Amino acid sequence: MITIDDKILSFQKIINEDISEKAQKEIDEYVLETDKMVSKYKEKKYDEINRIKREYKSRLDSKSESMHSKMEKEGQDILLSANKAIYEEFFKGLKEKLKEKYSSQKGEQYLENTLLKIKDSLKNNDTVYLYDASYDRDRAIVERILPNISIDVSKNIKLGGFEVENSEKTCRINYSLDSIISEEYTNILTKLKKELDII
Repeated sequence: MITIDDKILSFQKIINEDISEKAQKEIDEYVLETDKMVSKYKEKKYDEINRIKREYKSRLDSKSESMHSKMEKEGQDILLSANKAIYEEFFKGLKEKLKEKYSSQKGEQYLENTLLKIKDSLKNNDTVYLYDASYDRDRAIVERILPNISIDVSKNIKLGGFEVENSEKTCRINYSLDSIISEEYTNILTKLKKELDII
């Protein structure tokens, strides 16, 4: 004869198997997601991603079913943190490359081409603010193209380029690489996410 205790034990076993099966399925999905992430970032972030993968698997293996939602959030935080680190590293590298390119002949070409495009819209009493690191080089270019315009240094420019301010100091137009990166940040980030298959 089957007792109530036997039925309870049987029911408990079925529930535990169901919970274990669901938890295992979710764990398998997280492991698969981690594996995909590792393959995408292997070249640049090989050591860091392997550490994250080991840490992530360790956390998944050590948590019980009752801690499953907490584990899931921790996993998402780890992935977000890894993605954030990759984005920050990418933008830092991008800014360094832009800074380097601006110090080369490409920077001279950018300055000259942009000044020639806007030359007719500028007035002699406007002021051109230049990037501090290339001030002497850029000043010579500005003086050649706009011989009567005021020239000064901008403390706002960190990558290269220039700004133009009217004589009333009511309008300042930014042609700096800093401004371009800032304006295009969302587009660049979206393309990066797509390239890294994060979207």
